[in-house]
Amino acid sequence: MRAAEPSAPSSVSSTPSSGDGLTPGPSPARGSFSRSGWTWLLTYCAAVVLIATGWPILAAVHHVHVAIAMVLAIGQAAAVPLAVRRPIPAILLGTAAALGTTLATDPTSGPWPWPVTTLIAFILLVLVVALRHPWRIGAVTWCAGALVGGLGLALESSATAEAAVSSATLSNAVVCASIAGGALAVGSALQVLLASRSQLDHERQLTAEEETKRRELQQRNRIAQELHDVVAHSMSVISVQATTAPYRLPGMDEPTRGEFHSIADSSRRALTEMRGLLAILRGDDAADTTPQPTIADIPQLVVTTRSSGAQVELEIDPELLPLGGVTTAGGTGVPGAASAAGDWSAVVPPASGLTAYRVVQEAISNALRHAPGAAIRVQVSVGDQIGIRIANGPPARGGLVASPGAGLGLKGIRERVSALGGTVKAGPTPEGGFTVKARLPL
Repeated sequence: MRAAEPSAPSSVSSTPSSGDGLTPGPSPARGSFSRSGWTWLLTYCAAVVLIATGWPILAAVHHVHVAIAMVLAIGQAAAVPLAVRRPIPAILLGTAAALGTTLATDPTSGPWPWPVTTLIAFILLVLVVALRHPWRIGAVTWCAGALVGGLGLALESSATAEAAVSSATLSNAVVCASIAGGALAVGSALQVLLASRSQLDHERQLTAEEETKRRELQQRNRIAQELHDVVAHSMSVISVQATTAPYRLPGMDEPTRGEFHSIADSSRRALTEMRGLLAILRGDDAADTTPQPTIADIPQLVVTTRSSGAQVELEIDPELLPLGGVTTAGGTGVPGAASAAGDWSAVVPPASGLTAYRVVQEAISNALRHAPGAAIRVQVSVGDQIGIRIANGPPARGGLVASPGAGLGLKGIRERVSALGGTVKAGPTPEGGFTVKARLPL
């Protein structure tokens, strides 16, 4: 909450921004066609060509009825794209179409039992199955073709005994089996090669991701080291000085002792949170076990802030404190806070409670920096959502000077709230103050 930030956005968006210079934004859309897409395109094109050539050839050259030729051509062609996803139905359809062609065509009209178009369709079927599926399924496809060729030989031998016809039929069946076997070998080899390359690309991607994580961890460790060497050291010095001041400075009155005690306590709290932050930055697993503040700690936060001389008024929805009371303006204590802490944890989820505490903490901190001496009002209510409102008036007139900020306070609030699916509205008031409103889901 900053009176000096009139240009702050009035609402938070759930879409993460990429303008912070750290995370690259979405790249422009680029047209691409995957390997699977090319497979579908080529198989459909092959199916169209097979229908366009197989139908008239079966009807005109092999003397098959036009309607039967159409059905057989469509069956042979449809098995090819079907094999991309459904190999077993494709094998059954292609085998049935090849067998039907063998039975419907005239053995003396041309190559038999595998007419040229039927042979090409079957070779393509074997190739697609071998490329897209395990080699065992491809071997089943080849065996189905060999079975059709063997059946053709059996039918031919029972119908005629001419050696020339038998030799042509045998040659046709052998050629089909040989080419289909070659297609099976080539398809299986290509599948292994493509699978190896895909696995290699996957491993490279994982390696790049791990390298990115390693560099990020190194950077976070450097930041943690700087925080430890500078901020944590300074906080430790403040804590020691405030704790030892009553002993080093004799004759100190009781209010002054209490003030130094409050400074020492606040510095110790800040140092504890700083150590937890350093553990998170370093990726230390122990950071997860560090106790985190909850919504039940907001009254104590207000009391600590009041001890610094700030005017802070806290209003808590009575539904949030079923066993206690509500701290009113000007109160020095927090009635009911201790007895109601257990009820708070039962009403509010831990993540929402921690976020609510951080929102109030950061908003109060901003008000103290940017509007020194201003009265601060904190309101927390719970219904179907957690409602938080922190408002401060204009800076007090006098010698108090607003402290400059880095502009990260409101950004941090928005990031925390949006991560839980909540909303934030922040902006100046007509009276010269500043207001932060947040709503968090339960």
